[in-house]
Amino acid sequence: MKRPNFLIVMTDQQRWDHLGCYGNPVVKTPAIDALAAEGQRFDAFHVTTPICQPNRACLMTGQISTVNGCRQNGIPLGLDSVTYADVLRSAGWRTGMIGKSHLQNVTDIPAPARQPRGKGEIPAEWRGTRQQRSGPDYANEIRAKWAGGNDQEMPTPYYGFDHVRLCIGHGDQVEGHYSQWLHDRHPDPDSLRGPENALDAPEDRVPQCWRSALPEELHPTRYVADEACEFLDAQDADTPFLLLMSFPDPHHPFTAPGRWADLYDPAEVELPATAQRPLAAHADLPAAARHPYAMGDADPHSHWPFHLDEAALRRVIALNYGAISFVDQEIARVMAHLRARGFDEDTVVVFMSDHGDYMGDHGTILKMGLHYQSVIRVPFIWRDTADRRTAGVSARQASAIDFAPTLLQRAGLRIPLGMQGDDVFASDTPAAPVLIEDPGIAVFADADARSAITTLVDDGWRMSLLEDAPDWGELYDLTADPEEEHNLWSAPEAKDRKLAMLEALARRQISLRNLTLCPTARA
Repeated sequence: MKRPNFLIVMTDQQRWDHLGCYGNPVVKTPAIDALAAEGQRFDAFHVTTPICQPNRACLMTGQISTVNGCRQNGIPLGLDSVTYADVLRSAGWRTGMIGKSHLQNVTDIPAPARQPRGKGEIPAEWRGTRQQRSGPDYANEIRAKWAGGNDQEMPTPYYGFDHVRLCIGHGDQVEGHYSQWLHDRHPDPDSLRGPENALDAPEDRVPQCWRSALPEELHPTRYVADEACEFLDAQDADTPFLLLMSFPDPHHPFTAPGRWADLYDPAEVELPATAQRPLAAHADLPAAARHPYAMGDADPHSHWPFHLDEAALRRVIALNYGAISFVDQEIARVMAHLRARGFDEDTVVVFMSDHGDYMGDHGTILKMGLHYQSVIRVPFIWRDTADRRTAGVSARQASAIDFAPTLLQRAGLRIPLGMQGDDVFASDTPAAPVLIEDPGIAVFADADARSAITTLVDDGWRMSLLEDAPDWGELYDLTADPEEEHNLWSAPEAKDRKLAMLEALARRQISLRNLTLCPTARA
């Protein structure tokens, strides 16, 4: 039987319901909706950690972040990791990655220093392992190094990908291989990019938004699609390929170009039901739970979640929709090229996002903080090849660690030792509870902060525990309370469910212990 090609389409920081096929009545996504109509749409697919770099590492390795080691932004994925691209490449697939990678750090800003605990002298800086992920081998994605069209030497295979074309950054401020492409097409691209060159006045803007002067034909979204088409042109019918097409949008800053910035009227945007109930007004939240939003409100131009009023939320969501529709148009263009090259019937196409965005939930935008569905639940669409193509909707709960095993099983390859997820199409394997790990926002100021958030999603319920709020937790019945407004943590009627979820959490953590290393002798 002919081995399938794989085209994986990933967006960055996209809510699961910001797609027409997931019930959104406003945003126009005909290309993605067509994939859902021809394939399987998963309605309970989740992140394994709700942050960019760690969840991308989970997707690549099929391992939770405390096993693959990339537990937070700022820790690269180990070069000794085994990724799904490694396995496919070793089995004869041609592998390519175009767009956002974020498997290594994208800045060289020093992280807060860590110090050994306890008292006494120490002869050197000792850690629990001598191998730290630093040095030139882990500096391939530093955004500033690519600025000005300064192409860098990329070692390949790069986490299993032989063909790599990077986009590093977001909005209209992206570097990477894209930088040279942009400089080849405009004599002074920096005159078009960033808020200082925006077409609107600063006083007319919402934080994290500006009207970019960069036209759509020079935008990173266009670049990703152009490069994907070139990759397809280099393939032949006899050798299977894997292409990861990873768009930097619709991640903030929200700078949809040209006509896409005006495609949606903010007045027509439907706000989430909780938009009028900001988290800042929730008196029942402990200080640890409110902390991320206080950080964001103090600095809304950074990366932390922050509150906006209704008018500003509508403007942000309208721009977000514009960026999504632009991505959808470019997906349509690549799909047309796939068909023109004769690959369509032999190609599995997968659509997903690396994590979500509040996008108005409880009056906030961006990510980090509490694990509402808007942040931890993501779109996942699987359109298989012609001989296996079936349409439908799956309610099976799954998460990022299930992606790599599912892909490899579809390729007819065994799952490597140490991969922890399951094939989502294995009918003889019951869906496991979803474990979500999150170091918390405080680690960005103190690398040893005890601020972790651990979540379990199972059987229509979500339970979250905060490390620095030991007497408080969250427990939501997602069926009866889909907006997650009624915390049942202390409710007498939910006592049995709470105990069952706590036991399920403990058992899931036991089952996801690190089995990567293999014994080399009996003793």
